[in-house]
Amino acid sequence: MTWLSKPLVKALRRFAHGQKGLDEATYRLHLQAVGARSTLELTRVQHQALLQRLCSLPDRPRGQGSATQ
Repeated sequence: MTWLSKPLVKALRRFAHGQKGLDEATYRLHLQAVGARSTLELTRVQHQALLQRLCSLPDRPRGQGSATQ
């Protein structure tokens, strides 16, 4: 089993929460749908499946970013 690198984990979370605008609960539902409980536990196969799911979602409308961005 091959785990994701920390930079790849950070990039995935930034994509999900930043570009796609998912809240933590919704992100966790997508993780569960690919068979993972945590981003740190994703295998490469699960990462690919999650990325496909996230890419199919619309981007968050511009101007609705979080204060931390």
